[in-house]
Amino acid sequence: MKIYLIAVEPSADQLGADLAKELRAAYPDVKLAGIGGRQMRAVGIPSQMDIDGLAILGITEALTKLPLVYRKIAEAAERVNAAQADAVVFLDSYGFMIRLAERLRKHGSHKTLIKYVAPQVWAMRPKRAKRVARLFDGLLTLHPFEADYFTPLGLPTHYVGNAVFDTDYRAGDSQAIRTQYDLGDRPILSVFFGSRVSEVNRLSRPFADAVVALKRELPDLAFISPVSDSVAKDVGAAAGADPRLNEIIFLPEGAKLDAMACSAAALACSGTVTTQLACAGVPSVVAYKLSAVSHAIVKPMLTLDYMSMVNIAADKALMPEFAQGQVTGEALSQALLPYLTDSKKRATARDALIAQTDKMRGPKGVTASAKAARAILNLLA
Repeated sequence: MKIYLIAVEPSADQLGADLAKELRAAYPDVKLAGIGGRQMRAVGIPSQMDIDGLAILGITEALTKLPLVYRKIAEAAERVNAAQADAVVFLDSYGFMIRLAERLRKHGSHKTLIKYVAPQVWAMRPKRAKRVARLFDGLLTLHPFEADYFTPLGLPTHYVGNAVFDTDYRAGDSQAIRTQYDLGDRPILSVFFGSRVSEVNRLSRPFADAVVALKRELPDLAFISPVSDSVAKDVGAAAGADPRLNEIIFLPEGAKLDAMACSAAALACSGTVTTQLACAGVPSVVAYKLSAVSHAIVKPMLTLDYMSMVNIAADKALMPEFAQGQVTGEALSQALLPYLTDSKKRATARDALIAQTDKMRGPKGVTASAKAARAILNLLA
């Protein structure tokens, strides 16, 4: 049996790596190939295509990159067909994956196509459910309620849970970074710019403003930032263009757990990392900005009050959120200061985040990745 895994964003790359390990554990004879990044390569699946530039969010960014996207879709389709796999697993990244699946179906592919991570039709664009049901042979979901949107359409849907909870985000070494960079007992703020170029471009200036404002209030404060491979060059370019970002010690993405362990608080772009920070119990302030055009189009479609999964699940702002025009250095720094100066508020926030993510994780047992592997093998049985 041969299974082809496709991931074009960092969070999906990690998902693919975890899935690959569980597929091999459940079925040692399975052959795996695919398209991905550093995490999948680390588990023995070298990417058959360069995925740089494909971590895209926002309508305007997508429009500017359409030639690249369609070129990569055509290349990915060729790679999939040449692999002669029994099944193809499309990891997250709705926009790219749905178009790739359409191309494969249009050219007569009869492979078993499986989507791992459903589009958030419960938050916006419910009509996407029909498109997914038409193209895929199976769907693996992160939330139990998502089946209600797809099963009535005839799509076999399996709830496997969120693989982010498979990792112990409290396992970092709190002294490693302090020792390596001679930070002593200074308070530390970790900064997460995001994993897409557009996120770095839109958040680097307000994040730099926040760094300056916090440094003015807390001269001894240290700043660290684990940077995703997908945007390392762009973060470097932003730091080169804005000397204020030189206050930040930039770290490889692999130092993320250690960074969380030593941080009193975090400033983060909205995304998977906010759930990871919550699991680690790091009080965090969340920011996000789309282009004005993308925001104007998307805003009427949104049905939720929050953007972070932890806040959505809790139905309260356990992590203060700032979007669009609210994302200013002053607003971000003022939201962060209580976590950096008041140990009681910091402890209260930490405990609330850990309690909420423990609730979201549910009973300990089989990991989400193991459940996903089992569901895929059952679909192929």
